[in-house]
Amino acid sequence: AVQMRFSKEFRAGAFTSPDDALWRRAVALTIEGGAMAQALGARELVVWSAWDGYDYSAQADYVAAWSKTVLAFRAVCDAHPDLRVSVEYKPTDENTRFYIVGSVGAAKLLVQEVGRSNMGVTIDVGHCLMAGENPAQSVAMLGDRLFGIHLNDGHSRLGAEDGLMFGSVHSVMAMELMYWLQKTGYQGHLYMDTFPQNEDPVRECEFNIRRVKALWARAERLRTAGLDALLAKHDALGVLELMEGSGEL
Repeated sequence: AVQMRFSKEFRAGAFTSPDDALWRRAVALTIEGGAMAQALGARELVVWSAWDGYDYSAQADYVAAWSKTVLAFRAVCDAHPDLRVSVEYKPTDENTRFYIVGSVGAAKLLVQEVGRSNMGVTIDVGHCLMAGENPAQSVAMLGDRLFGIHLNDGHSRLGAEDGLMFGSVHSVMAMELMYWLQKTGYQGHLYMDTFPQNEDPVRECEFNIRRVKALWARAERLRTAGLDALLAKHDALGVLELMEGSGEL
């Protein structure tokens, strides 16, 4: 996949810009990014804008911003019908305190309103945690419209994106995420989106890969041991006892 970013030229908004000329430029740049993605042999264009939101109450016209976002993604999807286009949602950021697509529910609504078969969502585990979401539930809600997932972890402090190694803080949640990726038949990529600021980046990447493989296998073992039936009964204690008895807790 190719990841789309926007420069500070779009500080007042890219897909949500109140300036129609800048909005058209943002759409044109994204369509150009899609062409580059296809030239590189990529199957997907991931769009995340640091600027599409607002900081203050009474600052933005939410309805207009949402409508412009829908129209922008629709234009990109129509320009590249053979390319998957996904929105990477995030609730808050140092550049934009309230992002216009700030939750899995908003992202799913956006996909529905864009109304194109090549429109989907990229999940970032850290962004889910920031939004107060359970990443596994977010995966389950999106189903086949989940086009990509960025794996990481964090302490869920308000407004913070830690970018820690996957499964290092929320190990059971990470395992459940693998379970739902299996259950929904996810066929996309798994990206390691962690921030090795103080660690060796190669060792961190190797750890992430080992962790994903181990958690994937753990989820498979628990499914074989009867996890599906326990989930169907909402039996939290039964699930914990299953993990305990299987040595998975």
